[in-house]
Amino acid sequence: MFGPRFNPDGVAALRFGHADFDVADASPKLDAIHVYPDTLGEDVTKSGSGAMMDDLRQRMRGKRSDTLVFIHGFNVTFNGALEAAALLARDVRVGDDPVNVMLFSWPSDGAAVPLMSYYSDREDARASGPAIARAFLKLQEYLVQLNADDYCQRCLHLLTHSMGAYVLRNALQAVRAKDPRALTRTFDQILLAAPDEDDDAFETDDKLRLLPRLGRQVTVYFNPNDKGLIISDRTKLNPDRLGSGGPRLIDLIPKKVVMVDCRRVAGHADPFIEHSYYIRSRAMSADIAAVLADTPPESIGNRTYVDSIRSWRIIAEPGLTPAADAR
Repeated sequence: MFGPRFNPDGVAALRFGHADFDVADASPKLDAIHVYPDTLGEDVTKSGSGAMMDDLRQRMRGKRSDTLVFIHGFNVTFNGALEAAALLARDVRVGDDPVNVMLFSWPSDGAAVPLMSYYSDREDARASGPAIARAFLKLQEYLVQLNADDYCQRCLHLLTHSMGAYVLRNALQAVRAKDPRALTRTFDQILLAAPDEDDDAFETDDKLRLLPRLGRQVTVYFNPNDKGLIISDRTKLNPDRLGSGGPRLIDLIPKKVVMVDCRRVAGHADPFIEHSYYIRSRAMSADIAAVLADTPPESIGNRTYVDSIRSWRIIAEPGLTPAADAR
């Protein structure tokens, strides 16, 4: 049902559920997974997806909490993706309120053979695009059917990590092919952490240039020392990655896109690879929380603007001396 393989009913088939975690320790512990009944029919309000969205809407309304949709990266098991989602739910707060995290799990091998698992995951990421597009269209259908009094008055956000940005690109193109009118603002903030995407992704419609239509702002977190993207560098004809050095031509990125250099904090959160720095970092949690709270880029603390790369840079991990920047 969930794991390293697609649903036997097809690559666009979806199942919905929720997971309970004990987050008291440094590593969250999974307690239970609950799966919503799978029902047939076209009415989204009577389906498993509708039941999940109803529960989520009530939670957002009752606790006045935002929801963060999360798409994980490559070489991640289902349980690993759940743990990352639990860490985001534990560590990221908008004001005094925690965020709800809705994970979209796609079949990633979670294997230890880098090149083999990367090739397999990339094909699976491409094939997962239609499933996310279908989930996105279900969400829009659900929202359209709500009465004005039913809205929870809270925000939906979207976060991708690593190859999750490539999954998102394929989902965007699937929505565009099915109904270009559906490319409307559904999310408030869209965040791409260490995106394993081409550095020209915001230059062409067939990649991510249309992504800003879906949100109020897009934030790209990148790290020039990201060793996790070396595999991608060595297996693609275009070696330059958006998550390593930012966009190829910064003058061509849409005005909604904000770049944030994470080189000074990535090694603290992920000392060996410097790729999964979006979790287990107080600096990153605080920055993500500030972005989700609609704080203007120039008003977010622990940042400085670097003219030479026209990007913001996170200064330091709290409690540590800022690293000397000789690069």
